[in-house]
Amino acid sequence: MIRFIEAARELIDQEGLESLSIRKIAEKAGFHNSTIYLYFRDMDHLVMLATMKQFDQYSQALARLSTQDLSSSETFFAVWSFFGHTVFRKPHIFYNFFFGKYSDNLTEIMEEYYALFPDEKEEYSLLIETMYYGKNIRERCLKLLKSLLNCKGNVQENNIELINDIIVACLRSLLKEKCQDLEADPGTFNNRLLEMIKYVTGV
Repeated sequence: MIRFIEAARELIDQEGLESLSIRKIAEKAGFHNSTIYLYFRDMDHLVMLATMKQFDQYSQALARLSTQDLSSSETFFAVWSFFGHTVFRKPHIFYNFFFGKYSDNLTEIMEEYYALFPDEKEEYSLLIETMYYGKNIRERCLKLLKSLLNCKGNVQENNIELINDIIVACLRSLLKEKCQDLEADPGTFNNRLLEMIKYVTGV
């Protein structure tokens, strides 16, 4: 499994997600095409595991953040800032990860990956850990958003689901826009996302 994951990872780095194929991955790993299906449900499953490496800097930043004594709102926006900094640099990879075929199985994917690559697993505070291992982007965002319930702002029990849906929709729209304009500045997209989140949360 590790050899296939590393082969797919190298090909994604060299040629991009769009050029990936079972044949290329198997050839690079040194196995027959059919061998992949002994270890992975399909190529999409393999791609999810291969792109987990892209979370390294984000997960390390979250681990450092977990040791800091910040307010709920400061932690909330720091997590989102680190996240935006990461995803807008590789929009195709992260659009597929959070909105693709296996985007509702993120907990399972992450647990499977870190069982194979335990050295990459970081330790987090309880809030950040429950967010990081959420089963999909909606659940991840909601767990983080709940930390604002006791802050001054717009987030209340009766509207938190709606605010969460708006944030996820903004993220999806911006990621799709960035996929169509790879030359655009990732920082600009991150700033736009943070401004949208500040606006809807009122924090």
